[in-house]
Amino acid sequence: MSNSSPTTYFISGANRGIGFGLVEQLVKRDNVLVFAGARDPTKATALNSLADKTGRVVVVKLESTSDEDAKAAAQLVKDKVGKLDYLVANAGISLPEAVLPVVDTTRALVDQHYAVNAVGPLLLFQAFAPLLLAAPAPHFVAISTTIASLSIALPFPLTAYGMSKAALNYLVVKIATEHGTGKDGLTAYAISPGFAQSDMGTAGAKAMGLDEAPVKLEDSVAGVLRIVDGATVEKSGGRFWDFTGDELTW
Repeated sequence: MSNSSPTTYFISGANRGIGFGLVEQLVKRDNVLVFAGARDPTKATALNSLADKTGRVVVVKLESTSDEDAKAAAQLVKDKVGKLDYLVANAGISLPEAVLPVVDTTRALVDQHYAVNAVGPLLLFQAFAPLLLAAPAPHFVAISTTIASLSIALPFPLTAYGMSKAALNYLVVKIATEHGTGKDGLTAYAISPGFAQSDMGTAGAKAMGLDEAPVKLEDSVAGVLRIVDGATVEKSGGRFWDFTGDELTW
């Protein structure tokens, strides 16, 4: 690793799927350090292997609904590097049993999805805000979904998931409004990674009677990184992007 300060990333939900794919690609770059959140680091075999092989990954305990985990993760990053350039709120759930229309969606399912998909990123941002604001050009990246677009209104029976991700999108807009201008200069934006062939995407596809999700995982990851790499506060802040590079409407 270079003697200059590395570009730092924290990615939640990094032990598999899109999160792991992002870590795997980022560590191929020069002078980066990736903090990879996992619910149980002792079981994150692939992440730990990547950490041992590259020296560019720090596996961090993070259960998305835990205030304590978020604060402890932020403290660890502070102690190691003192600032964070990119916070990627990737952890999320879309339970197969929640593939239901509005009339059949239970309060318990809504609560589960909100806790992870909306409240979790809020806790993460609150814990890491001082470290982001210590960076010269910080980014808050929310991994969202086209399902959350109120104007596109895709006809999938994903009530709890869509509601929770729409709340996440609102959080992105609020963060961009409060921190995107003036001295903070934080670039906050949402990205839909597409209906990707991750574990979650595959389970969701099967629950909807499909053989598989349509987007290859590597294409999703590459698209997300293209957007992140090109994002600026002027061009991207407070906006919603598809992994293809197209802007989505809220």
